Amino acid sequence: MSVLFPPESLTLPLTATMGPGDLMGLVSGSTFFGKTILLVLLFMSVLSWAVFIDKARTLGRIRAGHLEFWRQCDQWLDRRITAPELVIWTREHADLPLSSVVLETSQLQEVPAIRRAAERVAFLETENLERYLILLSTAVTISPFLGLLGTVWGIMTSFWDMSTMHSANLTVVAPGIAEALVTTIAGLATAIPAVIFYNMLVRKIDLVGNEMDRLRTILEEEAGGGRGVADPIDRDFARRPDQHDGERI
Repeated sequence: MSVLFPPESLTLPLTATMGPGDLMGLVSGSTFFGKTILLVLLFMSVLSWAVFIDKARTLGRIRAGHLEFWRQCDQWLDRRITAPELVIWTREHADLPLSSVVLETSQLQEVPAIRRAAERVAFLETENLERYLILLSTAVTISPFLGLLGTVWGIMTSFWDMSTMHSANLTVVAPGIAEALVTTIAGLATAIPAVIFYNMLVRKIDLVGNEMDRLRTILEEEAGGGRGVADPIDRDFARRPDQHDGERI
């Protein structure tokens, strides 16, 4: 039986693959401008991962704490614990955004005052959670353009080498083209995770904001007349939001 493809041809795809050493060789062979772009992209990528890990840990801790808070809040709404007991629990977990809302409004009786205080706390807590997200949005916006800048620079370098050496063979144009492709890959490798991280964190922060808004509604309705009704079924208050079990970090 004749062999259509010799065994030697089967090894070509394996020998043509690029290893880490070859990639580092392309980076070391880049121009100073190309290396500068790659260094900036590396810094932005590390910064994006650091912001994501820090925010993910914070939001995960808040999410677990809020689940316990809503259990305590349900017991308070069902009159199994008193309001002072709920306040004591929130003081023990004062780092939670929902606890901050309760502590800020615990001494207030009027509905407008509760609304203003709760909205103020929600604004401050959301602003605190959104801190450093500007770094992710900056990485999403700038990284592809930096990669494109490196691409244009590498292609321009190839044309310059061709005009200088009066030759258009592969040896002359390959370094510039390789630099262009490496910076393009680096730009995409920085931007793609950053946009995923940004969208995930914004969604999680929105969930925390929704919980604070729902708690504000509960506190307003309780202050507006819910406290005098003995039967929880007869009270028309807003229950806690869904737990979003499929949206945990």
